[in-house]
Amino acid sequence: MRSLVHLARRFSRGADGSPRRRVREILLWLGIGVLLWLPVAALVYGAWEASGVTLRVGQIADRTIKAPYTATFESQLLTRQARQEAYDDARNVVLVRDPSVETAQLEALNRLLTQIETIRAQRGTDLAAATQQAQAALEGLSAEDAQLLVSLSDASWGRIEGEARRVLAAVLAQDVRSDNVAQVKEQLPERVSLELTAVERRLVVVLVRPFVRPNVRVDEEATRAAREAAAEAVPPVMVTVQEGQAIVRDGDPVTPEALEKLEYFGLLSPRESWPEFLGLLGLLALWAAAFVLALYRSLQHTRQVRQLLLIVGLVVVTVLAGRLVLTIPEFRYAFPVAGTVMLLAVLLDFRTATLASWFLGLALGMLDDFSLLTTLVAGFAGLAGAAVVWRAERTMTFLWGGLAVAAVTAGAALAGLLALGRTVVDAQLAGMVLLQSAINGVLSASLCFLSFSLLGRLLGITTHLQLLELAHPTQPLLARLAREAPGTYHHSLVVGNLAEAAAEAVGADPLLTRVAVLYHDIGKVLHPELYVENQANRVNVHEMLDPVTSARLIKEHVTEGVKLAKRARLPKPIVDIIQQHHGTTLIKYFYAKAQERGIPVDEQEFRYPGPRPQSREAAIVMLADSVEAAARAAAQAGKLYDPNDPQATSRRLAEIVDRVIRERLDDGQLDDSDLTLRQISEIRQVFLALLEGVYHPRVEYPEVVREPASVPLDERAAAEA
Repeated sequence: MRSLVHLARRFSRGADGSPRRRVREILLWLGIGVLLWLPVAALVYGAWEASGVTLRVGQIADRTIKAPYTATFESQLLTRQARQEAYDDARNVVLVRDPSVETAQLEALNRLLTQIETIRAQRGTDLAAATQQAQAALEGLSAEDAQLLVSLSDASWGRIEGEARRVLAAVLAQDVRSDNVAQVKEQLPERVSLELTAVERRLVVVLVRPFVRPNVRVDEEATRAAREAAAEAVPPVMVTVQEGQAIVRDGDPVTPEALEKLEYFGLLSPRESWPEFLGLLGLLALWAAAFVLALYRSLQHTRQVRQLLLIVGLVVVTVLAGRLVLTIPEFRYAFPVAGTVMLLAVLLDFRTATLASWFLGLALGMLDDFSLLTTLVAGFAGLAGAAVVWRAERTMTFLWGGLAVAAVTAGAALAGLLALGRTVVDAQLAGMVLLQSAINGVLSASLCFLSFSLLGRLLGITTHLQLLELAHPTQPLLARLAREAPGTYHHSLVVGNLAEAAAEAVGADPLLTRVAVLYHDIGKVLHPELYVENQANRVNVHEMLDPVTSARLIKEHVTEGVKLAKRARLPKPIVDIIQQHHGTTLIKYFYAKAQERGIPVDEQEFRYPGPRPQSREAAIVMLADSVEAAARAAAQAGKLYDPNDPQATSRRLAEIVDRVIRERLDDGQLDDSDLTLRQISEIRQVFLALLEGVYHPRVEYPEVVREPASVPLDERAAAEA
């Protein structure tokens, strides 16, 4: 409960106790959250409003719908139709012949012919009775045909009898299926020999027709296997639709093919219900709130409105573009979301880029039908690119960043597809993923490289490449410093080594620290003779000045340095370090000198104007500057070395470093710098290691005495000339 009260009080009042400042800060972060959520919510609403396209086969379309892009895809409808046609093909039917049918039917015909032959033998006694018997012997035989069969001559009957046997045998020698029995019977007159009379041919057909039966049957298992094989052999039917091609026109009936195309392009879907729409908006609101909270905690010590606007602008643009591109299968893995993350890493820092990477992936995944794969691919790819380029010091680094994005995108996409198991990852799909991943890497690296310099200059953000350019000795201010104040320039180089190593040890920006050190005493070029490091073989001008004037002149190197830096358009972080590297420390030498002379002393007149260091880099520069100056002064005074004590140098350097750090802590100079005591301890260890390497005792080389030359030096020089 107490922690909640403390948190509420802290939230209601600023660090300086000003409620107005806290209110302004709250309004700022609320505005950032609204800027994040509102454009994405508008996009979701537009997509929801346009999603209410519902059509059915046969329905008359009330609008003309065109393809949004060119695509080639497998038509499930046409493929299914083609495979059904192949399945139903009559050639796939497997028949099995039954030889017993032919034998049985020929025997039945023979029995009939024998019976008719017996009846014909009785025709002389009673023709009418014989005719009736013939009709009874063959079902369906007309009285006229029965009388003809009974009354024919023996020669004619013999021809009919033989031809009937031959025709039936010929018919049953072929495959007769149940579905073509009627067709075979109709073709019987064509099989009868033309040597017979018309009446004889007709009677042959009458006798044979009842005995024509199917002599083959369908093998169901073999037929089904043949049909399935034929259907599987049909390749997928691919359909190509050009961008802008009308899929369905206003006033035309909707065909199944058109309906399938509309579904493929995502143009045909029922509008989501209000609860689903509001639920998505609620999740996006939580996403925006969580992102703002993460940014607040991450940037609470370096919070700038321009940086926040940069983050929000890049994230919103990326989410809006991703919502439109990720729905296209051909570009799903080619969308350069990692380019935004890499840009934030170069312009800001790796921590902010990491936050943006996963929050971007989360937003894109929610908008892509809650796709976990989209979230993972975007998150891992952005993280890989940011890890490579966040401290880019060469243009080649961006190439490696693009390769990292391509490799991680391909790996995450293929692994995700295999893990989800929703599709078969064949060679074609793997090739498409690899190609899209390569395009993603190229686009991400190119967008980051082409835009970071412009955005950095517009927003006043210093990049590492810009710092490397400023560190070159040919820069006008550095060249002037080396030429007009060589002692100060050498001092800056030594301090730079100390500060860079310390910054790297505590996780600060070592490059910014080193470059800032090169410029931290740039104000001394206006009057280099006022500073002891530039007074070699010169009279110390401060011996002729009163301590108050000397302190005022010494302090001016800070204010004048700030003016020179701004005139040279140096980045703001460097200007800030120039202004803060002495903080509000006391110029103790002249302060003590004024006290010795009995001059009325106002301590503020002997303090630097400040402000105190506001960043870790500025605090490190202050400590390194003070430690180096103190160690150099002790070395020049001969206080570091003791020929009788080999450990004296290390011990006295440790005392100097500890004294300087303790004085800065006691004076409150490090209170605003965000340095922890543990980090200060690490800085101390780094300073000691480097200073011991610089000021270690050296062996005194003996002087070699040579015999004087026989020929005087001036005579030898004249002879050589």
